[in-house]
Amino acid sequence: MNKSTCIHYNPRYGWDLNNDANLEMRLFAKAQRRQVTILSYGCDLDHHTIKKIARHYLTRKKSDEAEETLEIRYDTYDANSTLHTENQYYFETYFISANTLAAFIEALHRLPGTHIRCEFNVRGHFEVNLNGVEFSTRVLKALDYPSMYKKDLIGRYLLFIDTESPDNEMIRHKIHLLPKELQSLSLPLDSSPLQWELLVKDWITAILRYEV
Repeated sequence: MNKSTCIHYNPRYGWDLNNDANLEMRLFAKAQRRQVTILSYGCDLDHHTIKKIARHYLTRKKSDEAEETLEIRYDTYDANSTLHTENQYYFETYFISANTLAAFIEALHRLPGTHIRCEFNVRGHFEVNLNGVEFSTRVLKALDYPSMYKKDLIGRYLLFIDTESPDNEMIRHKIHLLPKELQSLSLPLDSSPLQWELLVKDWITAILRYEV
């Protein structure tokens, strides 16, 4: 691919795609991503409709049709712990076509919450000790960003308060009562371990101090 015909440099925001290169580059990116996790997160998600959509679009059986199959995982996080069901979908691998995936995501976008693509095998935990109390956070790596060759394309890590640590109980129950900006934490991929430690501690401290 001739680089000069596909991208250009904009002095205001850096590298971007030429219009006629958008389709080709997106098809290339799509070809490199045959495995993906779809994450739905927010407060008071419509779990009843989500379940119906998942049953309609997601299947664990590989199709015999010629169309290429993608490996999909689906995960949800509800800030409201009374509505959240842990790992309701995540440990299943679903096999669907690219068209079905697009329809699945489109259906989700009609519902409340944020629905994004995340890296397939990246879901872990990050723990911090704050004044002798062990707090745990769930970590996923978001992939969805608006355009190629921009700084934010490197992605973000998304952190949520989970139930891995018993000490999380003191904050997990009130996450849905917090302002949206405190219900999750977003960190750039190039953050250092020390930055992670400081930023996560600051986030949890803000949660602890918030009066509901």
